[in-house]
Amino acid sequence: MSPDQQATLAALIGSLPTQWVAGYPLVLDEGGVVGRFFKCELRSHFSRIEVGGAHLARADLQVRGPDGEPFPASKLFTLAAGEDGLLKLDRLCRLIHALNHFKVAGRRDPLVIAIHPRLFDYVKTAHGRTFARMLSHFDLTPAGIVLELPPDLPQATLDGYLGEGFTLHFSRLS
Repeated sequence: MSPDQQATLAALIGSLPTQWVAGYPLVLDEGGVVGRFFKCELRSHFSRIEVGGAHLARADLQVRGPDGEPFPASKLFTLAAGEDGLLKLDRLCRLIHALNHFKVAGRRDPLVIAIHPRLFDYVKTAHGRTFARMLSHFDLTPAGIVLELPPDLPQATLDGYLGEGFTLHFSRLS
């Protein structure tokens, strides 16, 4: 990433509407885009998976606790209080992954990102709308994102994501 690209990305991060991620800190450092939640550091880890015969990058959350030691991502999500906290933490994580893949690493291939399964207990309409707006803030589109979802969601939920331009992949979320 060139210094000009770093400066542009840092400026866009700085102008991100706080209501989208509850004001949780999001910064750019030498390792990429990093988030903070309850004194934990949130980073992306990428692996390759096969989706429909193609080998795609899949983002996983890598968390370091306040002591710098690895912290289970599943435990982090239990710290998110209520509907609003969970929604914003999940969006924050997805945004970190998208920025690290497309902006920091300069990748063009699709990125698979899981959505936390508890999210569907709270969001009833307009699935994907806010995340699509967040991507647009960074000149990214939902077309490059493959959302990993549980297989038993209502059709209206799937239609919401598809209507925003996301591709869907059904998986073994737990």
